[in-house]
Amino acid sequence: MVFDTHNHTRFSFDAEMDIEEALKKASRYAMNLVVTEHYDLNERQDDGTPVDFEIKQYFDTYSAYRGEHLLLGIELGLDNRPDYVARNRAIIEAHPFDMVIGSVHNLQDFDLYTDRAKNFLSKQDFFTQYLIYAEHTIHRNPYIDTFAHIDYPCRYLNYSDNVLRYEDFPLLIDNFLSTLIENDICLEINLRLIDQSGFREGLESIVRRYRELGGQYVTIGGDNHSPDTIGIKYPLGAAMAKEYSLTPVYFKNRKRMVDEPMS
Repeated sequence: MVFDTHNHTRFSFDAEMDIEEALKKASRYAMNLVVTEHYDLNERQDDGTPVDFEIKQYFDTYSAYRGEHLLLGIELGLDNRPDYVARNRAIIEAHPFDMVIGSVHNLQDFDLYTDRAKNFLSKQDFFTQYLIYAEHTIHRNPYIDTFAHIDYPCRYLNYSDNVLRYEDFPLLIDNFLSTLIENDICLEINLRLIDQSGFREGLESIVRRYRELGGQYVTIGGDNHSPDTIGIKYPLGAAMAKEYSLTPVYFKNRKRMVDEPMS
């Protein structure tokens, strides 16, 4: 069974994807889905409302679909402050998620998507702060199953070259990847930028190093917010995993399961 492990439906603040449309599109590619709705205790939408969703309603609504072709997860916005760590852990322990994605969407002081403060830092200073923060955050949140989109900031920076490459930050990326491996956390091959030259090579350099350091498992996630994108880029992620002898996995009842190769 092949799972795209990163998908957002109408329970996420930034998506309106209908679950039946999503499953129909996935079936065309002989794929299955893990739904991973946004839950960021440390963020607010533009109107001040929380970036979260009603978890009970989520399970009640999708329980009829949950099974062979659909699993129910969550994408947690991680933070290294003790109060957020405790609250996030409590959410996970209180609900029967299949899979838990961890993401760094902000650096505590500013949002990586919206805050213009990031544009006043040099590329070297920005990624130094980001990678150190991400490493520390994983140390404090070791209960997640996979770390999503290490190249997330690349989408929203304003440098002449936004690509994150291993060779530019080898020690910091080694520290981050080693922390994932030590805590048995997968690295996600996020598909959002994988078809764009430069960004693809940057991600590949990090995936290659993950393998060299002893990483074995990756999740492959489209970060889909619309059914239009489901399945289209998945073969690129699968090919990258195969190139570096990494095993694509998904999680069911918080247990790691190995994807079957696509036919």
